[in-house]
Amino acid sequence: MRQDGGVARGKKDELDEEIDRLFELPPEGFIAARDEMAKRLKTAGRSADAAEVRALRRPTVAAWGVNQVARRNPEGLKELLDAGAALRQAQRKVISGVKSSGFRDAMERRRRAVTRLTKAAEQVLEQSGHSSAGAAEAAAATFEAASLDEEAAEAVRSGRLSKELPPPAGFGSVGGLELVPGTREAADTSARPDRTRESAAREARELATAAAQARRRAIKAREAADRLNAKLKRLEAEIDEARGAAREAAREAREAELDADRAQSHADRVSRSVTR
Repeated sequence: MRQDGGVARGKKDELDEEIDRLFELPPEGFIAARDEMAKRLKTAGRSADAAEVRALRRPTVAAWGVNQVARRNPEGLKELLDAGAALRQAQRKVISGVKSSGFRDAMERRRRAVTRLTKAAEQVLEQSGHSSAGAAEAAAATFEAASLDEEAAEAVRSGRLSKELPPPAGFGSVGGLELVPGTREAADTSARPDRTRESAAREARELATAAAQARRRAIKAREAADRLNAKLKRLEAEIDEARGAAREAAREAREAELDADRAQSHADRVSRSVTR
């Protein structure tokens, strides 16, 4: 029994390694490799594994970039997740009314971590020929989501995202968050009117909402910029083609003019010969 279980675990580990390699492939090569892998597993009598593989979806360009960063830079990803945890802790302190919560510092730390990973994703996309402003913004939103949500963090950590994650709407519901037991400063704060806490919590929510709205606007603007850039490239290609055609027409015109000059010269010689 133990031997059979070991074989099963070995096959599962082997399958996981193959799936990992599948998600390392460029997006355009994913479908063919996935289908070939599923077919091979089914032929080997592993129908359940074949069905699992067949259900995998090709990553979007942004998701693929995030996957590669998660695999190549686990230290940077850990820093992001640690920064997100620190930000959530700072938020709890704000809601608890602790004055020196370090909320803004925690936000800045997470912002820097998101920026570093986003730049890494941009580099991966550029090197693979998949660079676009929209994909970079979607990758940034995915890293932000991972920093604030455990399920999103696990999905990014796995390196098997099929689709980018939506940007967080804020820091999530404040319900269920434990209030942080106060230090002396926190105890002094607790004696203040309730509106002090409400004001701090409101400021935290407003900052989070403003950041999320700005991110959504940035994504839309980047997508519009990508569409315009694509249109510009098409127009530039058409202009280059028209210029090439114009150059060819000019060349043919020059050749025709030379042929006409030669014909005229020959006609003149013949005319003079007849006259003589």
